[in-house]
Amino acid sequence: MRDLNALATFVAVVKANSFTGAADTCGISKALVTRHIQDLEVSLGVKLLHRSTRKIGLTLAGERFFDRCVRILAEADEAVQDLEDLTRGSHGLIRISTAITFGRMHLLPAVNAFLEQNPSIQIDVTLSERFADLISGNADLVVRLAEEPRLSNLVARRLAPARWVVVASPEYISRHGVPLSPRDLQDFNCLVYDRPKGADWRFKGKEGETSIKVSGNLRTNVAEGLIDATLGGMGIAALPSFASAPYLNSGQLVELLTDYALPESTLYAVFLPDRRLPERIRTFVQFLADRFSSEAYWQQCKPPT
Repeated sequence: MRDLNALATFVAVVKANSFTGAADTCGISKALVTRHIQDLEVSLGVKLLHRSTRKIGLTLAGERFFDRCVRILAEADEAVQDLEDLTRGSHGLIRISTAITFGRMHLLPAVNAFLEQNPSIQIDVTLSERFADLISGNADLVVRLAEEPRLSNLVARRLAPARWVVVASPEYISRHGVPLSPRDLQDFNCLVYDRPKGADWRFKGKEGETSIKVSGNLRTNVAEGLIDATLGGMGIAALPSFASAPYLNSGQLVELLTDYALPESTLYAVFLPDRRLPERIRTFVQFLADRFSSEAYWQQCKPPT
């Protein structure tokens, strides 16, 4: 087996185009750099470098060997990094961005449960309706709801489904009645969740698919604001199951148009496609996947034990 130090010295010489520069890069003497190169050439039985008083050049064999050495050293670095991540998996900081309502109702309780099992990890949670910029390094992980991921340069790990339901308060129903079909919604005050459904509600029923442009006197991009308005009897809203289930179970809200279905969304954990993703982030994402399983507890509003 070749000495990786000698391979690293060879790569450093080529990149620095200098034995002196390679010595500085590797933190060794120029004499040791010379010996490493000589030992390599003797053991391989081939000349790797053309050397003169002014410059250093690669032989044909040296060019091929250099490319392989670069890959070998990179893989060795990754192997060490993976091992360090594994041994340090229970330490370090995870910065997470998620939506306000989902974060308050579900992610923060999950974070608390995770930290009980991993007390040496620190987690920084930002609640915002804006998708965090992972490229700039403002967050390590984004947890968001979407009908489908549209981020080709990121990794989206599916965590759980979330269906959407049309709801109103019993008070509103007693005053205004109930819609019997999606088209009836045009005669009601519909409260609009600005994202992701907006004012275009698409239903699927026995008659096929129907798209309805709803309208009302309130639009908000935060689910909590829509919940409060709906509970207050202001109108009809389309809400994600993770937000509406507690109020449906308690009878504070009533599900409408149960013969029709809105497109289902999915909860995703989104992160950069980095093979060196820290073990603590992998562990946390797997924790979320286990907690928010394919039969998400919020569909029945039964918190995990």
